[in-house]
This record gives sequence, C-alpha cells and structure tokens, in this order.
Amino acid sequence: MAAPALYGIAARRVENGELIACDTVFDLVDLPTLLEDYRIRYADRADVLIALDTTPLAAN
Repeated sequence: MAAPALYGIAARRVENGELIACDTVFDLVDLPTLLEDYRIRYADRADVLIALDTTPLAAN
C-alpha cells in the first residue's frame, strides 16, 4: 500500500514555465488515468511539459 500522499500533475509551457493546467488526486491508483488524460490532451503540443509531483501527507 502506498503511503498517504497528494499526487499532482501539471502541464506547463516549456518556454516560460506558464501553468496551463493542473490536477491532483489522493489515491495513487487514480494517477495513471489522469496522466493518460494529460498525455492525450497535450500529445500534439511540443511546447508543453507534463510534470508529476508527490507530496507526503502527515500521518495521523
């Protein structure tokens, strides 16, 4: 089981780092679906970088 975390994905313009879109999920199993959506959405955009981020959540 994955540690509790916030998983984020962002699309940024390569030239200047401008944020185009971002989303987050709490469940790691949802991340591949979100990543595939971004891959399809920006497949024809050579000027877009897709970045992933993981932020651990504090244990209660």
